[in-house]
Amino acid sequence: MIFKNSSVDGADLKRRPKRLRFWMIVIALIVGGGVVAVLVAIAIQNHDDHVLTAQMIQTETDLKTTGARIADIKDRHFTSMADYVNAYSHVAPLLDDYDHKLHEYVDLCNRAQLRDERWLLINIKSLHRRHNSDICRDASGIIELIGQINAVMKKEASVIRDMSSLPEKEQVQFWHEEFAPLLTQEHALRETLPVVGQRTSPESTQ
Repeated sequence: MIFKNSSVDGADLKRRPKRLRFWMIVIALIVGGGVVAVLVAIAIQNHDDHVLTAQMIQTETDLKTTGARIADIKDRHFTSMADYVNAYSHVAPLLDDYDHKLHEYVDLCNRAQLRDERWLLINIKSLHRRHNSDICRDASGIIELIGQINAVMKKEASVIRDMSSLPEKEQVQFWHEEFAPLLTQEHALRETLPVVGQRTSPESTQ
């Protein structure tokens, strides 16, 4: 019996290193697979962050371009009601486009902030994602104010369109009663832009 036990113990001792190597390989594969999965997730995340950054930059460029076109038309010297009618017939579709782009930019900001919250538990911060999220957070007040200004200008365009259907002798009074208050409101909102810009982000420009 002693001889048999010794044989069994010897065989068992030989198998132990094999078992140990087997489990070490299994653990290594599990750990390695986890690392690969994390690296793949980070690679996908970084790619998505680059895409989101490119979309935000393009939308910002579109907003500036459309805004410049609107300002160029509105800042002209108007000498008659016909000038207003002609100008706002061109401004109205630009305002719709600007409004669409502004909503698109807000959606991109929401995506950037949501992505930042989802990856908060993993202590790996994408510079692109953090930059996008910070910009949107700092500019939220300005974005809201610009939306209000655009809404007022859309009302102005609607009033001018209504004015165009009136007889000429009634247009001047209609302009003073309906359009002028909106113009005053627009100017007041624009005057607060620098204040909001300084309060939210000293580096913000409009």
